[in-house]
Amino acid sequence: MSYWIYIKLQDQTFHKFQEIYQQLHQGEESNLAKPLGDVLTEISCEVIDQVFSVITAQNFKGVGETEHTLEQITNNLKKYMPWSISLFSNERLLPMVTYIYKQMEEQEGDWFLTYPLDEALALDALNCVAQLDLGNTLFIRQTFDIFLKIIDEGVTCLIREPKKMLKFNLVVDKTLNGVINLTTQLGYKRIDKIADHFNVQTSQAYFHYFMGFLKKISKK
Repeated sequence: MSYWIYIKLQDQTFHKFQEIYQQLHQGEESNLAKPLGDVLTEISCEVIDQVFSVITAQNFKGVGETEHTLEQITNNLKKYMPWSISLFSNERLLPMVTYIYKQMEEQEGDWFLTYPLDEALALDALNCVAQLDLGNTLFIRQTFDIFLKIIDEGVTCLIREPKKMLKFNLVVDKTLNGVINLTTQLGYKRIDKIADHFNVQTSQAYFHYFMGFLKKISKK
């Protein structure tokens, strides 16, 4: 048994990506970098919206700053993702696209973007949520810390690892690493501050929602 995070994709978004994946494997001659960059940006923004929209729906001090931070993150994605993808030919893009496609899975007609989760981390998350259900306020901060670790595993699997496959030149690679680090730290610091404004009830509501992305499966 293993633990995975499953985040639902919009049907239209998935089929756009699938079409590009198929075209690349069929040896499409016209360059697909632009539509690929656009659809990867759409996927990224959908993931962010699903994971974080429930947080911004809560009424707490600092919600406006949190919305602004998420807007900054999505703006960075919209600026740098299409640009970075545009630098490559179809042949160079194929391994990365294949890798991402393999992280997608269909269940009952819906398509999900998935990534594996360390078992110890998943069990820690489940334990923390159970403690929140018991009204244990001491676990609010710990649950947020684990949440950030789960998010960062997703960033590694779905952004850092695919980026390595593109083998950017030194200058571009350094630029993108800086953007990724800046963007993630911006988000993580904002979430860290949120923990101070969440009580047991709001924490329960959010983390029950987030744990809905977690699945225990026999194999993958």
